[in-house]
Amino acid sequence: MLFGSATVCALVLTACTGGDATPTPDSRTAADVGGGTVINAFAAAWSESDRPDFRSIVNEPGIASADIAAHVAELGISATDVRPLGDIECDGDSCQEYAEVTHELSGAGEWTYKTLIRAQLEQGQWLVSWSAGTFQPDLSEANTLVRTRKLPTRAPIVDRNGNALTPERAIVRIGVKAGQVTPDTYDLLGSLLDIDTIPLQEEVAASNPEFFVPVIDLRRGAYEPLRTGLLQIPGISIDTAQRALAPTSEWGRAILGTVGPATEEALANAGEETLPSDEVGLSGLQLAFQERLAGTPGVAIDLVEKNSPDNVLNQVLFRRPEPGQALETTLDIDAQMAAEEAVSNAADTTSLVVVKASTGEVLAAANAPGPTSFNTAFIGRYAPGSTFKVVSAADLLRQGVVTPRTTVTCPDTTVVDGRRFKNYDVGIVSGAADFSDAFAASCNTTFVSYADRTSGKQLADTAAQFGFGAEWDLGIDAYSGSVPADDDLVTRAADMIGQGTVLASPLMMAMVAAAVDSGVSRTPTLLPGQQPGVRLHELDPKLIEALQGMMRKVVTEGTGATIDLQGLPVYAKTGTAEYQQGKRTRTNAWMIGYRGDLAFAVLVENGASGADDAAPVLASLLGNLPQRLYQ
Repeated sequence: MLFGSATVCALVLTACTGGDATPTPDSRTAADVGGGTVINAFAAAWSESDRPDFRSIVNEPGIASADIAAHVAELGISATDVRPLGDIECDGDSCQEYAEVTHELSGAGEWTYKTLIRAQLEQGQWLVSWSAGTFQPDLSEANTLVRTRKLPTRAPIVDRNGNALTPERAIVRIGVKAGQVTPDTYDLLGSLLDIDTIPLQEEVAASNPEFFVPVIDLRRGAYEPLRTGLLQIPGISIDTAQRALAPTSEWGRAILGTVGPATEEALANAGEETLPSDEVGLSGLQLAFQERLAGTPGVAIDLVEKNSPDNVLNQVLFRRPEPGQALETTLDIDAQMAAEEAVSNAADTTSLVVVKASTGEVLAAANAPGPTSFNTAFIGRYAPGSTFKVVSAADLLRQGVVTPRTTVTCPDTTVVDGRRFKNYDVGIVSGAADFSDAFAASCNTTFVSYADRTSGKQLADTAAQFGFGAEWDLGIDAYSGSVPADDDLVTRAADMIGQGTVLASPLMMAMVAAAVDSGVSRTPTLLPGQQPGVRLHELDPKLIEALQGMMRKVVTEGTGATIDLQGLPVYAKTGTAEYQQGKRTRTNAWMIGYRGDLAFAVLVENGASGADDAAPVLASLLGNLPQRLYQ
C-alpha cells in the first residue's frame, strides 16, 4: 500500500530522525535518536502495507495492525503515506512527534490530517505506544469512523440551443437475490429477456446469498410489457434508478454514447475518483467526457459511537459533491429527430449525416439499424462511388480539361489500359451530351476516359482542397478519408469514379457537399466549446458555380430526380460503389447534397443504387427538417 515514501531507518541508536528539524549530532540525546528511529520505522511500516508488521516497532503490534486493516476496509483506503514532521519532543524515556497522514480514498480523492505518534522506552527498547487515537486524533475506544459517498447528478449533453439530449430518466433495474434463485430462474429469464444467463449463473454462485445480482436495466417503457412475467420468476428483484438517457435506445447512440455499470475499459478512462460500482460513460461522448459529465463525488467521514452508529459525534471530513458540467454540442434536437426517423426502417447498415454548410457544424448523425454504438457515420471507411465525381469533376474543371458544356461520349462500356469499365445501366445518356449531362447521369465511362488527362498527385491535391485527409478533432473518433496519389492509370481511372483506393466516411462526403454549398472547405465541428472547426480552403468561385449547376442538374434531369422537392432547390449527387464479398460483387448506395445551408450524406450498405435506396432516406429527412435550419 505504498503511497509515498517515508524515511525507513533501522532500529539502532545510530539511526536518523525524520524531517528537516533533525538535531545535529552534537545536540541529539539518546531519546531523540531512539524515539525518532522507532517513529520513523512506524511511519514507514504503516505507509507500506494495509496490514503492517509492527513487531519490534509497536507495543501492541497485533492490535495496531488489526485496527489499521479495519479502517482501511471500512473507509475504502487504497494507499497511505505517513510523514513525520521533524518536531520530535522527548522527556526522559518518552518521545512524541506529529506526522502528516495522507490517505487515498477509493473513489473520493485524498484525505490528509495530522496525528501525534508517541514512543516509550520499555525494558531498554523504544516502542510506539498504540492507541485508537494514533490512527486519527478524534478516535477513542468508544467510537469509530464511518464513510459515506454521494454521487452528483450526471450533467446532460445538450444541443446547440441548450436542450438536454441526455436528461436523467427513470430506469428499472432487474436483478435477482442470490440466495433465492432456483434452476428455473435462469431458463425463465433467458426466455423472457432473450439473454445468455451463463454469466449470471457464475455471478450468483460467487455472491453472498443476500446480495442483489444485476441482470439488466430497462427503460420504463420497455419494462412494462415484461412486468407480469418478470414478477413470477423465482428470486427476481426489481429496483428503480435514474440514468442519463437519450429519448430512445437508438437515438443518437453512436455519438452521444451510453451510460451503465463500469467496464474495465470505461473504468480506466473514468478518473481516480470512480469506483467499479459506479455507472460511467461506456461509449461515444459519454465515455470521452466521463469526468466532465460525472462531476466529483461527495464524501463524508463521520465519528460515530460504536454502540450507537447513528449518533454522529463529529464530522472529521466532508466534501460536497460537485455536479458535472453540461457538454454543449452542435447537434440540433429537431434535426436529430428527423434523421432518426429517416433511418428507422433500415434493414442494412445505414448512416445519415447533416451539417451546417456555412460553419461545418454537425447538426445530426444517425446510424441504423439500432441500437448500435458503432458510429458508421463518422468512422466508416467506404469507397464513396460516384459521389466522389464531385471531386474528380472539380479536378478536371480546375485544370481546364473540361467545362460543364464540353461535348463528351458516354458508351455503355469502355476500356482503360486493358481493364473494362461499365456504367450502372445501359443507355443512360443518348445522343449528343456534354460533361454536365454525364455528371447528372453518373456516367462512369465518361469519367474514366479522362484518367489520362490528370495525375494521381493532381487528383489527390484537389481532394485535399475539399478536406480529404485533414486533421479532425471532434472529441470522438472520425475519419476524414483518403485519396492516394495513384500513378497506375487503371487505379486512377477507378479513383475517378470513387472506387480504386479512394475511401471516405459519410461525414467526409457531407463535408464535400458543404464545401460546394458554401465555397469553403472546413473541418467539421461537434463540440464548439472544446474543439471548434477551422476553415481549410476557399475554393475558386467559378469552380463552385460550375459544380453547383451540375449538382442541381442531377436533381432536375438526372439520377436524383426523386428528391426534386417543392420549396428550396435541392442539389445532389448519387453514387453506387461496388465491393467484393467472397466471390460476389455487392454494392453500397450513396447520396450527398445540400439544400439551403444544410449539407448531407446518406450511405446504405448493400443498396442497389443511390437513386433507389439512398434517395428515399434523404427525402424523408428533408421532408421532416424544420424550415429554420435551412437558413
